[in-house]
Amino acid sequence: MKLSLRLLSIASAVVALTAACNPFGASSRERLPEDPRFAEFTFDSDNKPKVQERTDSFNERWPGLQATDGHVTIEYTPSDLFPNPDPELWVTGVATVPDETITALMEDTTSSALLPGIYPGLYQYVPQDCHFSTIDPTHADKTLKGDNTQVNKDFTYLPFKEIAASHDCHLVVITAIGHSD
Repeated sequence: MKLSLRLLSIASAVVALTAACNPFGASSRERLPEDPRFAEFTFDSDNKPKVQERTDSFNERWPGLQATDGHVTIEYTPSDLFPNPDPELWVTGVATVPDETITALMEDTTSSALLPGIYPGLYQYVPQDCHFSTIDPTHADKTLKGDNTQVNKDFTYLPFKEIAASHDCHLVVITAIGHSD
């Protein structure tokens, strides 16, 4: 009896250790840093999002933004259909914009205690001392869409899900989601 109890204990320990090291288990998701200023990052992808330094992604999608600096993550939402004929695309980002852009956006602010839920790898581009106003996404879509004449057709217009602007730091923080053409 003692031997079988001992073997059962050893087997249980091996199973527990194996489960903890399993790369396919639920705990294999990367733990992302949290920042209480931001809403929860809720987008999902088959790939780990990569932070890119790109102003073209902002300015081609939203010509009225006039970004001079920007960091984005762009990914496709996973689909049960393979291949997906109409893939959903999401973008989260932080961009430096001119006063005119901030002023135009500030014409329609809403109240929200949290900044948009961007990919946590972008938090470092939002200084702690910036003060933000939440912008109505419909207003931002109208204001920043521009003439819809895109130079690079690889960048499709995406409607804003959330957007916040900081007049003192000349920044916008965005989340957008839509379908690629």
